[in-house]
Amino acid sequence: AVVSTQSTGEQERSFLNLPGLGLSNMTLRIALSVYILLNLSTLCELADIRMMKDQSGVDPTNPTPCLRTCVGSTGYGTTEWTGGSGWVWIAVDISKCGFIETPIVTTSLNGAQYHWYTIAGTSPYGLTKSGFKIYVYGRAYSAYSDDDWKITASDAKNYKWNINWNAVGYVC
Repeated sequence: AVVSTQSTGEQERSFLNLPGLGLSNMTLRIALSVYILLNLSTLCELADIRMMKDQSGVDPTNPTPCLRTCVGSTGYGTTEWTGGSGWVWIAVDISKCGFIETPIVTTSLNGAQYHWYTIAGTSPYGLTKSGFKIYVYGRAYSAYSDDDWKITASDAKNYKWNINWNAVGYVC
């Protein structure tokens, strides 16, 4: 489709050149405006975020426009784990999110190997508006267990473990 402008002497009119179809500039503007409004309405519905209860389990008092979702990762294969024989931990900094109070945080332990049978890898500890820690203790014993493996910081690094996190909280 090609848009061309023709001058008629009295006014300038634009036409959309499609076989057998000529639309005025005004018709195109109206159609485009309706399309944008419909899509903005849909986007607003999709972006609607509400906090039903805050970190303390009570109804929030902050205004809804101040609610922010902030997500991140400590980095697949680049997380610097600390720990000893049988446990590791990582401090996760969320201060760049700008929360003014403790947000609600969910986490997952990701990696290339053995992260699926550890203990406590998705339990934030010491949660504040600027960060939290994740501790991972050994592994969950099951009928599948047949050795005495104890996690080390070196193992966590070699297995590319990292923490993915989502935080929802207020910034005003």
